[in-house]
Amino acid sequence: MDQNQKDHFYQGWLYHFLVDPLLRRVHRLVRSQVKPGSTLIDIGCGTGQLLFSLADVGSKLVGVETSKRMWSFANRQARARGFNNVQILFGDGAKLESFSAGSFDYAIACMVLHEMDAGQRLPVLKEMQRLASNVILVDYQVPPPANLAVAMCRFIERLAGRRHFRNYTSFINNGGLLPLCETFSLSVQREITFYSHCFHLVKTQ
Repeated sequence: MDQNQKDHFYQGWLYHFLVDPLLRRVHRLVRSQVKPGSTLIDIGCGTGQLLFSLADVGSKLVGVETSKRMWSFANRQARARGFNNVQILFGDGAKLESFSAGSFDYAIACMVLHEMDAGQRLPVLKEMQRLASNVILVDYQVPPPANLAVAMCRFIERLAGRRHFRNYTSFINNGGLLPLCETFSLSVQREITFYSHCFHLVKTQ
């Protein structure tokens, strides 16, 4: 994928002020699933806020981001806030050959898979499975319930652009997270739905 295609007007500061506050509960929920002292990699780390919320829990944290704006913002934030155990990499989450198999305790993809073209999701999940014994995925619940929270999320996804909304729609139409897990025979250890059943957390091994 052309990395520059991942850069949009809302990424960086605007995303940080408008979207990151809405994800704080998501980050707390992910944090509750991570054991202290663990190593982890966050695929599609965005502005780095999930990693930063885990900095006092994890011993080594790596974020991977394909948007140069997000990557640059996250790096500046990590330096400014003194997170010495956090590393932000610019690159493709499906091509992380620099890390050997089992390099991490956890591989996380938080509100990322629905943004990807349908053909990119399986390669990313395959790489996550290679890198870590535990995989944590957070994304939209499928099928989505008919409520205000889902309507608002759908509206936000549409605002993000035509390609983004097309990917979101394909994610919903293809069944969300569970069919992706089944493709790799990932054993689902825990499922949590939250935000009025709008979001879905899946923890696998």
